[in-house]
Amino acid sequence: MKALIIFATILLSFTLNAQEISGTYFEGTDSLFFNNDHLTFSIKGNDGLGVVFTGEGTYEVTEDFIVINTESYNGKKTRIETKPAEKKDTIQLQLFNEDGYSIQGVRAEPLNKKSKSMDLKISDDHGIVLFKSNSKIAAIKVSDLLYDKATFDYEPNTDYTIHLVQNRVLEDKTVIFKLIESTDSELTMKLLSTDFNKSNPSTSQLNRLDKKTKAIIDRARSFVKPEVF
Repeated sequence: MKALIIFATILLSFTLNAQEISGTYFEGTDSLFFNNDHLTFSIKGNDGLGVVFTGEGTYEVTEDFIVINTESYNGKKTRIETKPAEKKDTIQLQLFNEDGYSIQGVRAEPLNKKSKSMDLKISDDHGIVLFKSNSKIAAIKVSDLLYDKATFDYEPNTDYTIHLVQNRVLEDKTVIFKLIESTDSELTMKLLSTDFNKSNPSTSQLNRLDKKTKAIIDRARSFVKPEVF
């Protein structure tokens, strides 16, 4: 019986690897677009907060896992504008959403050369954050649960206007899916990681990730390819 189970697992992995995946698949508002070895995705996270992750890059199927190495994203993403500082002893950040409205409640942190936070402030109802100028500031990080995150180099005597997109854009990340079942018209998968710490993970590393996340990720997603008439 044990040998039969092992054989069935190997056969399933071979079938998933052998089957070419192409076209666009949807699950509600989530989508996956496969084009040769390139994949563009827009997917909600597993945390139930409704955060949507977007990205694109090359992918490969390793046994029953899809490994995506994301690249520069061609869709909407966060923009950062600079201007000379209004006050020489103050750094001003102003945060807007895609529609030009101020965002209240965004975390802003100046970072030193070791990427350690030197302070923490929250944007006010005008989307403004003020920091005292400090020669040790090397970068600035802004983050919010419902918007994109951004970390950028700091230039002295500069103020920043930051336009955050609502999607979390993944660039230079390794995204991992567990591929449970694959047909010509449907993919059943689990999202295991949006930021895995290995760009070319081994099968054993992927299996460890799958085992580690089983207790917290129980939702399989069924992506369906629309019928063409």
